[in-house]
Amino acid sequence: MELHEIVSAVEQQMLRAARGKGLGGGRAQRWPEPSTVPAAVSLELLPALYTQGLVEQACRQARLLGAAAVTLPPYFLPLGRRLLGGSPTLLTAAVGHPWGALTPRARTALAKDCIEAGADELEIALDLAAVKSGALAFERDALEELARLARSGGCALSVLVDLKALSAAELEQVLTAVRRCGAAGVALRRCTDPGDVHVARELLGEQAAVKASGPVKSFDEISSLLCAGAARVGVARLEAMRRMEGWEQPAKAEAALLLSDSP
Repeated sequence: MELHEIVSAVEQQMLRAARGKGLGGGRAQRWPEPSTVPAAVSLELLPALYTQGLVEQACRQARLLGAAAVTLPPYFLPLGRRLLGGSPTLLTAAVGHPWGALTPRARTALAKDCIEAGADELEIALDLAAVKSGALAFERDALEELARLARSGGCALSVLVDLKALSAAELEQVLTAVRRCGAAGVALRRCTDPGDVHVARELLGEQAAVKASGPVKSFDEISSLLCAGAARVGVARLEAMRRMEGWEQPAKAEAALLLSDSP
């Protein structure tokens, strides 16, 4: 497969997920079938004290359950690439999380390193300092450059936005900028309210998918966010999916054992 075909496939996957679980013209969506939930969950392994052993265990969980993606800090990307290789679970690189506190040059260099390490997706944190200082136009230009870099490296780009750090006006401006910069998606940090997902979907339209990332702790919380239009839900612990019934996995028994001892 050619490089541009890989990029297109990843971006289209995100957009199809957004359309399939989108607002449907404002009409309420059906509650998702349990069997469809694992493929919409992204496991986010970002705590500073995570060790190699915990990352290995969590990646095995994600692979067994057929999770959509695993998000890792740059240090663990080579390990994640090895553990997830050959599976449909994508490897997402967390760049500058959570507030984008990097210089533009450092952020670009780190993004290049993540591409070289085998990331399928780059999740790049919005530079909140720039936005709060009135330099959103500068940040939009930087994101456009990063989107081009991601495409050239065979990755999809999403932008991490901290909902709690922005006013309603700032959020609208930021999501408009994300939509125009060519990003494939936006990740809403600290998002547990389906209403926030509705707002983001209205502002982004069909041009970018939405991932809701927050301290969700139950299958019902995950499902409500998907119902609201999220293409993915980011969770820190897969034990939130313990209550699922009816989903079929070849390694279901082993996955249940792993979930009983999740990090």
